[in-house]
Amino acid sequence: MGTAPRQISKDEAMTREEVLALYRPIRASVRRILSAAISACNQSDFMRAAKQLGLWGDGKISLPEGDHAAEMLSDIALFEPNQRGRRAFDVFLAAKARQLDAADFELAQRMGKAFFSLFRCTARHGMAGVWLEDLLDRNRSIWLMDEGMEAAAPTKGAFGMRLFDAGEFHVGFGIVVPSDEETTEFSVQGMTQNGRAPFRHSLAVTLYGDKLGGSWSVSHELEDDFTSTLAGLIDSRAGSRRVIGDQPTSQEAQPRKRI
Repeated sequence: MGTAPRQISKDEAMTREEVLALYRPIRASVRRILSAAISACNQSDFMRAAKQLGLWGDGKISLPEGDHAAEMLSDIALFEPNQRGRRAFDVFLAAKARQLDAADFELAQRMGKAFFSLFRCTARHGMAGVWLEDLLDRNRSIWLMDEGMEAAAPTKGAFGMRLFDAGEFHVGFGIVVPSDEETTEFSVQGMTQNGRAPFRHSLAVTLYGDKLGGSWSVSHELEDDFTSTLAGLIDSRAGSRRVIGDQPTSQEAQPRKRI
C-alpha cells in the first residue's frame, strides 16, 4: 500500500512526532472515558445488546471464550440507541462525564458524535495513520490516526468501525470488522436510496453478529482491564453469571434480514 499523492495541507505539514504527540494522549483519554462510561449502561442496555448479538441464552448473557464478544457487547450497549432512541453514552455525557477533567470531558463530547460506517483504506497518510474512504458518505476521504492500522491496514475490501472527529484527525475505537461484498453492496444501496442500511438491526450489530466466533482487530483502548470491568458489570447489572466457553443456547445470532 503506497502513499497517495495529495496536496499538502496544514495537517500534513506537521511532523510525525507532532502528530503522535497529539494522538497518544487522545488514545489514553479514550480509554479512560470508555472505562468510566460503561457504568451508564443499565440492565436493559446489556440485555438488548446481548439479544441482538445472539449472546443471550437461558436468561443470561453468555460470553464465549476466546472471542471479543465483551467489546462488541459494550459498544452496542453504549453507542446504539434503544427503541426509544436513547443511548447510554448520552446518559453518561449528561451526568457522570461532568466529573471528568476539562480535556477528557471535551473529548467525551466529541466521542458522543462518533459514527459507525463502512470504510476502505486507500493509502498511508504522509505523516502518520492512514487515509480512509467512507463508503456510506459518497467516499468522503478521512484521515484516521491509528498506529495499529497504520502498521497492518487492510488493503482490500471494506470494513466497519466506529470513529469520531478528534480535531486534526479522526480516531477509531471498538472493533474493526470486515464486511463481505453483499453486505457492503446492500449498505451502499440503502444509504443512497433511503438514507440507512437496509438491515433489521444497525450496521454495527449486523457486522458484529456476522463475525462472532471469527477473528477481528481490537483497538488499543479495549484492553483486559476494560473487559474485566465489563464482566463485573454484567454480573451485577444483568443478574447473570458470565459463562465462559459456552455458546448461546436459546437464541443464536439471527441471519441477516433486509427490511
